[in-house]
Amino acid sequence: MKKRYFFNIRSFLLLWVLILTLITEPIFASLLIIDTKGYSSGRLSRVALERTFNNAYIGEVLLGYDSITFVSFGNQPPNLVSNPWQFCFEKDRYEEIEKFIGNNVVLEFKTPKKNALLSCSATNELVTIYPVDKNQTLEQTHFIGRIHTNDPEISSGIEFGRIVNVIENKDLLRSYFMTIQMGGGGSSFRHFVMDDPDLFDFAVKCLKIGAMVRIYFSERFSVRNLFGLSSMSFVSEIEIVD
Repeated sequence: MKKRYFFNIRSFLLLWVLILTLITEPIFASLLIIDTKGYSSGRLSRVALERTFNNAYIGEVLLGYDSITFVSFGNQPPNLVSNPWQFCFEKDRYEEIEKFIGNNVVLEFKTPKKNALLSCSATNELVTIYPVDKNQTLEQTHFIGRIHTNDPEISSGIEFGRIVNVIENKDLLRSYFMTIQMGGGGSSFRHFVMDDPDLFDFAVKCLKIGAMVRIYFSERFSVRNLFGLSSMSFVSEIEIVD
């Protein structure tokens, strides 16, 4: 009888540990991504006053070209990227931003938001906005970076598409996240991670000109599981495709 009672208690405790792990992993992951800067690219589809009692406006961008919804592949910390992608800005910038409606733009953003925008439901604060410059060309068209993690490789491959979102996480665990629109358009996206700052800089340049690229990646088992992810696709090279 005592033995059965002991096993029931142990099973109950193990169940609670599992539940707490499932609950706290997303919370812990969000605490690791607080201070960020990044870039998004797509068609500006909406700007609006979110609430009449404050001066916080919200904008929406449909990522990439001809996207409607968000079908995503690969792993990334939760709530970093969505489609439409939303951002906050103050009332006095409305005319500056409204003129880009319907155009393909690049948005530079940051978190956390300033106090004046805390009532805005979007996480990201707009820093600046400008058109995608498809007429610009880069002298360097192929950047071979480095993967610094020692996590074991599961698989590797190449993905073709357009870079539509890159984020630098400037907190204690400095890391870089990237999302591409798979193929030439549509609503399929894939997430990647980088741990090479120079590769991140090249990804930003590709995003700003709307370049089609090949992404060379290595899928790694996440030993530390810091962001609550079992595996992540690390980028090793980015190559612009004519």
